[in-house]
Amino acid sequence: MSDTPISLKSKLSTTPSWIMVGFVIGALFAFGVDRELDRRNQTKSPATPMPPASVPAKVEPQKSSSALKDRTSLSAIENIFAQYDSHAIWRNDLTEIALWNAETNKFSECFEVMRSGEYYYYRTIPSLTRPVLRPNPAPELPLRYTEPEDEQLKRLQQQPAWLPPSTEPDR
Repeated sequence: MSDTPISLKSKLSTTPSWIMVGFVIGALFAFGVDRELDRRNQTKSPATPMPPASVPAKVEPQKSSSALKDRTSLSAIENIFAQYDSHAIWRNDLTEIALWNAETNKFSECFEVMRSGEYYYYRTIPSLTRPVLRPNPAPELPLRYTEPEDEQLKRLQQQPAWLPPSTEPDR
């Protein structure tokens, strides 16, 4: 064997000690940040007790007829529009219609209709954004149809007495 002694110090790596130093520094940093946050929270609200948890109010189901009325008008619009969809004027598979409301005695329920193949999707809107089609192609129906403004302008300019388009449905 060899006569030179092997030094144990030369074989050990210093990497684990550097990892330990990083861990200790990280822990001290986290501890310091936590204490600083606690100190800031105490200066904002010194010794104020937490408010008691609020008791949730008992929510009763709506007994108004508005939710039921919406379902009725939606099913009504689906049935009526499905029968008379040939009168609609589409732009990018969208059109707008107004449905007669017996409570207000006017065409006040407005819908945007989107078609996708043979299916229609309805969305209630607060008011019509397109001009109403005049004359109404089906005056006996409780529906008013709309048309894009540029198409209505072209059509009205071809007529002898041109009037500006209206976005209000007939009353």
